[in-house]
Amino acid sequence: MDIAQRVARTVAQLGVTRAYGLPGEDHMALLDALAGAGITYQTAYNESSAVIMAATDAQLTGRPGLVVLSLAPGVSNGMNGILHAHLEGLPVLVLAGQHPAAKLPFVVRQGFDTEQMVRPAAKWTTSVPAGADPAELVCKAVDIALDARPGPVYLELPDEVAVAPAPVSERGDNATALLAAELDEASRRRPVLTPAAATTDELARRLAAAEHPALIVGGRGAPVSSEVLARFSETCRVPVFTTTGQKGALDGRSAYFAGTLLNGNLEARLLERADLILTVDFEAYDIYNKPWRYTAPTVSISRRPLLEWFQPFDLRVVADPDACLTALTERVGGGGPSRFTPKDVTAYRDDLRATLLDTAPEGLSVARAVDAVLRGCDQETVVLADAGFSKPLLALLSDTHARGRFLASSALSTMGFAIPAGIAAAHASGERVVAFMGDGSLLMRATEVAAAHSAPVPPVFVAVVDRSLSQIEIKQSRRGLRTVGVGLPEISCRALGEALGIRGRDAHSVEEIEAAMASAWDASTPLLLGVHVEPSTSQPIYDLLRG
Repeated sequence: MDIAQRVARTVAQLGVTRAYGLPGEDHMALLDALAGAGITYQTAYNESSAVIMAATDAQLTGRPGLVVLSLAPGVSNGMNGILHAHLEGLPVLVLAGQHPAAKLPFVVRQGFDTEQMVRPAAKWTTSVPAGADPAELVCKAVDIALDARPGPVYLELPDEVAVAPAPVSERGDNATALLAAELDEASRRRPVLTPAAATTDELARRLAAAEHPALIVGGRGAPVSSEVLARFSETCRVPVFTTTGQKGALDGRSAYFAGTLLNGNLEARLLERADLILTVDFEAYDIYNKPWRYTAPTVSISRRPLLEWFQPFDLRVVADPDACLTALTERVGGGGPSRFTPKDVTAYRDDLRATLLDTAPEGLSVARAVDAVLRGCDQETVVLADAGFSKPLLALLSDTHARGRFLASSALSTMGFAIPAGIAAAHASGERVVAFMGDGSLLMRATEVAAAHSAPVPPVFVAVVDRSLSQIEIKQSRRGLRTVGVGLPEISCRALGEALGIRGRDAHSVEEIEAAMASAWDASTPLLLGVHVEPSTSQPIYDLLRG
């Protein structure tokens, strides 16, 4: 057994079933070993896309994502994806080739310190040596990737090392078996810090005195269980907002699910009534960068010390959110004075939806286009939102009933996320996938749709076509600046899709969108649907959301 085969067998034993990448001559032995270990290889057409695919796979499966990059330009081109994984807190094992050790000091062409480049965005970087059991190294890398706040790790595997005999050790076998068992336990990394009795008393006192309490759930991962959240909200009559990254933490059909928090204008219709705001792992990376407008006392409950000072906290509690909310449910229960009713929450959500759909009534708006597509999806459909103007509208208009059914790049908010992430989501979930993007993002990643053929259920890609980088154009106009560099060409998604070997279709009205979605998943090939909206409708909706 050579080192590449030992690496491949180890990651397979850890439950990794897919690898992503763009093949290079510096890691051909590793690709062969991965195939021999039963790991499916998904080719991307851009290394950044490959890393985003691996990160999305990790987000949906809970296992570390695996991506293989070529040395030098492959790694540098993958940096956008590595930064995405770093900022989103997603465990990704990045394997990359490298020049032979004897030549490396003298290399000019493709010769630079890739470890140094990756290091600021990786939790750990190292090179696989020829003289040690690589199973131990892989296990250490995966352990680091999953520990505390997860993130990417980077391992260089020179081809000369990959084909060398592997020093197989009992210690490496034991490490692999132990880590594989731990990965099968969903709660293995969840810190359980029970709140002190005095802290629980104070939380209960505040909640018992509040007539209009509200709760915001944010953060990465799953800071609180859906079952605990549902019992708390319904028993204590507390409306629950989630940030974009936590959509699905509470079933969208719950009587007290208020919707998505963007820190925009529309949520104020309910939150301005609050006299107490509880938050769970509330980080500001996936809400609008606007001043906090609410004066109600705010309490932070977080698994680890929360270093966010986006809003003023009256009380910061570092404890397991499940334990805190369970204690509050038992202590306060139905005896609290909360005056919020399911009718209040339903009225708020209905009013928000009507406001978004009725604004700018002339022409097809992004809001009405998004709504028409969503109505063609079932409850299990995984919805992905690229960066841009459609993202907040998707967050507000989609009803998500479970975690992992709404994905977006929030922390990095990178354009070009939706297509590669949509492909990986189709593989990892086995469900229907609909990935939204603007025409600017489509132009960045269009070639990747050709890689979607192998997905078990062909994904649907929806491009909102308005011939502009509209969010930038609106911001330029609002500041009285010239609109520079934002114009885009007219795109026919029918022609583009067919040129790339998938189905393509264009829609210019709600009726045409509905017709396209009625047969979106009928064929065995992916669909690229262009929804052509009226650009003039975007400014009024932007003003409505942000002021």
